[in-house]
Amino acid sequence: MTVYAVEYVYAQDSDELRNEHRPAHREYLCDFLVEGPVRVLVSGPTPVNDGALLIFAAESEEGLNEFLANDPFAKVGAIAKTTVTEWNPVIGRLQEFAS
Repeated sequence: MTVYAVEYVYAQDSDELRNEHRPAHREYLCDFLVEGPVRVLVSGPTPVNDGALLIFAAESEEGLNEFLANDPFAKVGAIAKTTVTEWNPVIGRLQEFAS
């Protein structure tokens, strides 16, 4: 598997929309914590940038992009921009997922 860092930038004025859909968004992410072609390793908001940072292990970038497109936040238009960057963690707890 390959590790990817994903940055979400939330859509402008999407606070209420995110608050409404946050439970579904978190449930969706939690469904992929253990096994599968895409695994959520860590996720959380970046308040200063009004977005979030998510770290995944995935069998392919295509599979990860499909996963991201099905995130409830993406489906309702709460995300203005998504940046996916392949990452190779060499030190720390995530190094076991590095390729």
